[in-house]
Amino acid sequence: MESHEKKFYVNSYDELKSLVKTIEKNKRIFVLFFGAKNSQGRSWCSDCNIVEKPVAEMIPSLLPSNGIFIECSVGDRASWKDSNCSFRKDAQLRLTTIPTLVEWGTSKRLTENQLLDSDMIKILFEED
Repeated sequence: MESHEKKFYVNSYDELKSLVKTIEKNKRIFVLFFGAKNSQGRSWCSDCNIVEKPVAEMIPSLLPSNGIFIECSVGDRASWKDSNCSFRKDAQLRLTTIPTLVEWGTSKRLTENQLLDSDMIKILFEED
């Protein structure tokens, strides 16, 4: 990936998978999954709206130099609740709740109210 971008926004499972394939292997990829937003920038997922600002404020200081941050919409409520939702069925992701923050390719994961705990977020971004 030639771009020096560190933050991306994707709107679907397929967009996420395509983007991840383009990112260099030495990068740490962090993905925040949330419910789709309306034209006013509000998600149908109330928990997503609650954690959005605290997480957004922490990312710039926590993202490592080799880090990439991706915000990924899981779609509208009906798409997310569908048991065949790609985000739920993907063997690596197995998402069950939103919002969820993961480090791609690891078992590191924070969900819902854990995303209001700044110490837990810091730990997720630390090197092993």
